[in-house]
Amino acid sequence: MNKSEFFQRLQAHAKTGATISDDRNSIGYDELLQRVENLSYWLQQQDIQRLGLLADNSLAWLLVDLAALHAGITLVPVPPFFTKPQQQQLLEHAQVNHLFSDQPALDAGWQAQTIDTQLSLQLYCQNGPSAAADSCKITYTSGSTAAPKGVRLNEQVLFNTVAAIDQVLPLTIACRHLCIMPLAVLLENIAGVWLALWRGMTIHLPSPLSIGLQGSSQLNLAQFWQALTNYAADSLITTPALAAAVLQGVASGVLNASQFSFIAVGGAAVPAQLLNQAAAVGLPIYQGYGLSECGSVVTLNTPAANRPGTVGKALPGLTLHLHDGELLVSGKAMDGYLGTEAPPSIIATGDLASCDDDGFITIYGRKSNLLITSFGRNISPEWPENLAAHSAYWSQFMVCGDGYPGLVALLTPTAEASSMAIDEAIKQLNEQLPDYAQITAWIATNEPFSQENQQLTFNNRFRRAHIVAAYRNQLDAIFGG
Repeated sequence: MNKSEFFQRLQAHAKTGATISDDRNSIGYDELLQRVENLSYWLQQQDIQRLGLLADNSLAWLLVDLAALHAGITLVPVPPFFTKPQQQQLLEHAQVNHLFSDQPALDAGWQAQTIDTQLSLQLYCQNGPSAAADSCKITYTSGSTAAPKGVRLNEQVLFNTVAAIDQVLPLTIACRHLCIMPLAVLLENIAGVWLALWRGMTIHLPSPLSIGLQGSSQLNLAQFWQALTNYAADSLITTPALAAAVLQGVASGVLNASQFSFIAVGGAAVPAQLLNQAAAVGLPIYQGYGLSECGSVVTLNTPAANRPGTVGKALPGLTLHLHDGELLVSGKAMDGYLGTEAPPSIIATGDLASCDDDGFITIYGRKSNLLITSFGRNISPEWPENLAAHSAYWSQFMVCGDGYPGLVALLTPTAEASSMAIDEAIKQLNEQLPDYAQITAWIATNEPFSQENQQLTFNNRFRRAHIVAAYRNQLDAIFGG
């Protein structure tokens, strides 16, 4: 698949009746292509090389995305859930001087520009150095401690990803994709929307607020379930938390599991309990694993090859290796990080993994998160954390213990939790773990981990070093330090 074939395929879908819509408008594939071509021509006339895009999900977001692809302009999606300083830092790092945004005003230095094309986004410009269009996209990854990195991706890597997913999924598995993840996240952009376009699916691109999403971690369940029902979505890409919300809707009778054909879940560890409960009610949840450096999806469970508890098999075109327990990926990948030289021939994922005889990959946790107790035991904190997920007595649960004699859980109690109930729940958790990996004590958090207190990354992963530093005195006190 290449760019020409991609747009030709979209043209072939023009007479199918499939639509692309958002909260305000709905258009067919023929109108989509016409508007993309018009915007592409206009962008080329402005001699834009790198184009930023800061907006919530909408039809306009997709039009800019496809127009930049059509025009050969490097698109730099700016996650709307980044803080203002992070967004400005990203734009400066990527040397972006033109930015489409749905925000009414940006920081000083950005000037609104009049455009003669119909688009519900404002174009802003600023003076300063500008870089050439040397990639299809520059997508920014999150880091638990470091600043986000800009991953340079050429269009062929992205099209290879679309083609590989298309190859392993049944052709008629789904026909209506609901976009609930931010399009600024590569997974939804490529594995969600570009794949759906290639297959000629109906696509709905609602704003986060319209489906009950507020910020990065607040969800109005009733509104979310109503949106899933209204749009008759049979295809979703979710995080474990959103997958759990869908499961809760099915378990409570608000949603019907038969509505869904394929729910891909990734971005974080998926608790075995969630997968087991989904299977019990017939909810088709398939776990996968991805890297921005490889164009999003790397491994995926599918209806034809599904092994719950694993993240599936490698997509065609990618080869996986294990070195000292770390998962390595080779194959067509990124052009390198922005500001660095040649791309690596092998991507070191930093994830601890295993591979069974059939090629299914299991991820155990981050190599950098490995805890070494004072007794010399190596423990991945994600192991007990995954077992502790979805408890009635805590909403957050992080394990620490590097350099200490035992493991301690930092947890955020729920309203109905008592100390006795938490003690009993941890006792039951410990029964599933060997003695060296059991929780010896727990500390209630002063406040929930959040992006605001810099204890979560933008995609809600623990910033472990920051959290441990905040509770260092209490940890030392437990072990007499």
